[in-house]
Amino acid sequence: MSQARRSYYANEYVNGNTVRKVRPEREHRVYVNGQRVRENERELRAREKALTMNAPYVAFLAVVSAVCLIMCVFYLNIQSDISETRTSISELKTQISTVQSQNDALNYSINSYVDVDYIYDVATTKLGMSQATDDQISRYKPSDSGYTIQYGDIPTK
Repeated sequence: MSQARRSYYANEYVNGNTVRKVRPEREHRVYVNGQRVRENERELRAREKALTMNAPYVAFLAVVSAVCLIMCVFYLNIQSDISETRTSISELKTQISTVQSQNDALNYSINSYVDVDYIYDVATTKLGMSQATDDQISRYKPSDSGYTIQYGDIPTK
């Protein structure tokens, strides 16, 4: 065999313990602006181009950042309003409990001044009232709701 044929066959296989490729791929030749560039250099240029930021991209990022900032300010404002509302609710609850305790104290003091014996004496002597007998008392079964609605007059016996 001639020397040219041997070199052709010698480059056809990848040497090693296994044959990975029958015909190894040749180096791709890529030309940029009339100059030969390797594949790695082309990838590096593509990455550099992807990393560059142009004016519309920067403007878009600025608008999105401004919108996010405005939303954060509104959120914090709403949170502070909620906090103030909770504080005022707790203050109002303490005021309600204070007023209820004062009302209970006044009710107790008013009831302590009422003399039941005096009321009974005035009702029986001056007004001519008498104590009700068992025949005059009508008992009603209490309803489940705790109150009775009266739609008409109470029947007499």
